[in-house]
Amino acid sequence: MTYRYGRDWHPVLRKPIQEITEAQARTRFSNGPSFCVSKVPDASGGVVPDYTLKINPEGMYVGSIFYDRFGSEVKKYHFDEDPGRPEELFLREVVVTVYPDGQDKWLSLRDSKAHRSLLFQPDGRARSYFAVKGEAAAKVEEFTGVDVSPHWVPMITFGDWDRFGEHREPDLPG
Repeated sequence: MTYRYGRDWHPVLRKPIQEITEAQARTRFSNGPSFCVSKVPDASGGVVPDYTLKINPEGMYVGSIFYDRFGSEVKKYHFDEDPGRPEELFLREVVVTVYPDGQDKWLSLRDSKAHRSLLFQPDGRARSYFAVKGEAAAKVEEFTGVDVSPHWVPMITFGDWDRFGEHREPDLPG
């Protein structure tokens, strides 16, 4: 496995957009601007990453993106800093995207069939938003008393990529 850095990941070309070196990424981690890192099984390119992280300077925000075997985005995690806990990041949102049955190639988010967004607050409130393409209304549910203690993670440091590339499925009550 290896890591490739850039402004973003190109899902069709399967390589970083505006690729940068690890040294340049380290500078961006400290001073900006934001960058992405993708974990790939083969440095030569043309493969779907295990994940891509979008990272703001000093790790104040981390977005984790996961792909299906075609390179379509199927899951995203959004971690951000909370003013009350400056040494930690909070898993604020999880977005799951579903594509049509029989998918046999890369599809953009626009081609998705449905998506679900789970939005969490540090006080234990949560909202689930489920939308199916072509249906008039989305299903929205609100929850209180959600155990969000597993949502707190130590602040990211440079090179600490795999911890944020882990799959984590938060629980909702009921």
